[in-house]
Amino acid sequence: MRMNMKYRIMPFVLLMIITVGCSRGPKTNVTEFLVTLDGQPLDGANIGLIPKDANGVATFGTTGANGKCQTQTLFSRTNGGTVTGGYTVTISKLKEKPTGKKFINPDTGTVNEEVKNEETLPLLYVNEQTTPFTVEVKDGANSFTLELKSKK
Repeated sequence: MRMNMKYRIMPFVLLMIITVGCSRGPKTNVTEFLVTLDGQPLDGANIGLIPKDANGVATFGTTGANGKCQTQTLFSRTNGGTVTGGYTVTISKLKEKPTGKKFINPDTGTVNEEVKNEETLPLLYVNEQTTPFTVEVKDGANSFTLELKSKK
């Protein structure tokens, strides 16, 4: 018995619609940051862009040794960019600090030293409510400099 052609093609058409629909997101713009602490480039800082608009898209990035990074959205490729709009900017840099306690890794049976993450930047920059930084991302290339101070 011959299957109707439209029923044989339908699964492939649905798969194409789902694939194309899931791979698209809003238009993003190249958005670069230079982050300094006391005038020096800040390596390993995590930048979070929190949209001011309820329909906005959160964006993030991590600085390199030169203090620079390009932010990206979750649905973008690496360095994919940021959606146009206003953002509150938070900056955090964590450092692992040994607690002096040991624990046994249940998967390997090895004894490891326990560590906790400690914030190295003033909490002013970490908290969305207190950060002094806001940016407006526009269509096209965007570049921002964030100058942090270790003391208030």
